[in-house]
Amino acid sequence: MTIETLSSLKLSFFILGFILFFILETIYPNRQWDTNRYKRLAFHTTFALINTIIMRLPVLFVLMPTLLIVSESHIGLLYSITEYDIVKLILSFIVLDLALYWWHRFNHTNQFLWKFHFVHHVDTHMDVGTSVRFHIGELILSTFYKSIIIFIFGISLAEFLFYEIILVLSIQFHHSNIKLKSNVDESLAKIIVTPRYHTNHHTRSRQSREANYASIFTVWDKIFSSYVEATDEERLIMGVENRQLELKLVDNLYHPFNKKVDSD
Repeated sequence: MTIETLSSLKLSFFILGFILFFILETIYPNRQWDTNRYKRLAFHTTFALINTIIMRLPVLFVLMPTLLIVSESHIGLLYSITEYDIVKLILSFIVLDLALYWWHRFNHTNQFLWKFHFVHHVDTHMDVGTSVRFHIGELILSTFYKSIIIFIFGISLAEFLFYEIILVLSIQFHHSNIKLKSNVDESLAKIIVTPRYHTNHHTRSRQSREANYASIFTVWDKIFSSYVEATDEERLIMGVENRQLELKLVDNLYHPFNKKVDSD
């Protein structure tokens, strides 16, 4: 399977997943939208298109060369641990998910990284559109971080893209404004991040916002003591103190470099 085929497969899952969760949250919404929903969709679509265009460069010149070197040379820790493809696939998945947990946590605890990640949290709602709301600076920095993890552990192109496909669907799912039955949500949350679980992370309350960092497996929050359950009242108000920046494209892009605006 070629690089182009694998990349197209990821894009296909992204588009289909976005449409699926958009439809589901239309039919089974958990919260009402105070901001016009289609205005939000237009904003986040524009944001995603800008990111997609710019990200072609770091992906082409940093991420892909690293993946090709690892895949062709078989270098990295995981290659020395096992020679069985299925075992290596599982280990790669676990390593990437754990690495992303720490990357997310670093984005909240490091002030430089937080200025970029703040753009994701400035959204006063949470729906599938929020899943693509990431500052281009954060995406570029995460590309370098992922490349280092890939090189150290020896994660192949197929293994990486498999994880990325599941990750994309997980991010779309747990950001979506879908109402699940309480028992279903609670059962799923024992293993994977659910909409209710991730709503804890998007509250205006700093106690729960600076916690709940898992992207796929919730076990990481349990192991590293970063799980906090927000109250029902706290889950009603999402975002940060700044309520004016939400749908201002230029201001969002410029925010990490604007010393006059607090990232709080």
